[in-house]
Amino acid sequence: MAVIYGNIQSERLMRKVPFAAILPSEFENDEKVEPFKTLYLLHGWNDAFDAWINNTRIVELATKYNIAVIMPSGENSFYVDLENGSYYGQYIGEELVRITRGMFNLSHEFESTWIAGLSMGGYGALRNGLYYNETFSKIGALSSKILQSQERDHDLTEENRMNQAIQFIIGAETYQDMERDKDIFSLAKKNSIPELFIACGTEDFIYRESLNLHNYLNELKIDHIYKESPGDHSWSFWDHYIEQVIEWMVSD
Repeated sequence: MAVIYGNIQSERLMRKVPFAAILPSEFENDEKVEPFKTLYLLHGWNDAFDAWINNTRIVELATKYNIAVIMPSGENSFYVDLENGSYYGQYIGEELVRITRGMFNLSHEFESTWIAGLSMGGYGALRNGLYYNETFSKIGALSSKILQSQERDHDLTEENRMNQAIQFIIGAETYQDMERDKDIFSLAKKNSIPELFIACGTEDFIYRESLNLHNYLNELKIDHIYKESPGDHSWSFWDHYIEQVIEWMVSD
């Protein structure tokens, strides 16, 4: 197992961006092994591409389940295409997959390509997994911030930096007017969507957003895994559940 840190020259972001990769050995008994099942794993708000390595057992888990894990930098973009020309959605859903498959011994198979994340990265996993539903077969969303047009509990009209950031991300002043390709509820209505694993702690300040998504998916009669347990917005919760997500991903 190797842990690699590097930079990708991204056309979609128009600059070099850092990433980390956890890679099993490509050879066993001097013979090249089959391409690796791959998890694209996204960090949260105000964090960095190496956050999962620094705060969880992800290297140990990648070794245990013999998968590759690619961890890109998303800055504070929510992993969507932005009005300033930074196309984070296209970077995650298209460019990053293409480039890393060319760099490493990664599977090109739909069934072996997955995406997951926490908080902002949980939204990024949902948005890009649902939008690029022919690339990712499974989505893991932990303690996710859910941006969706039916939001009623959070008023964006109050002036503060977070509301301004969300307005920039969704391309509108209100959730009701947000761009539909960033609306998780709208994207969930696609005819074919990836399998879903959603989890959140009951003490998490955005717990109700995951619960609302779970209830909405039930209304649409979309099969999915939903789990909640005592816990807050913390690495101890994510470290516990990321193993469950990976175990579920490799189970087929």
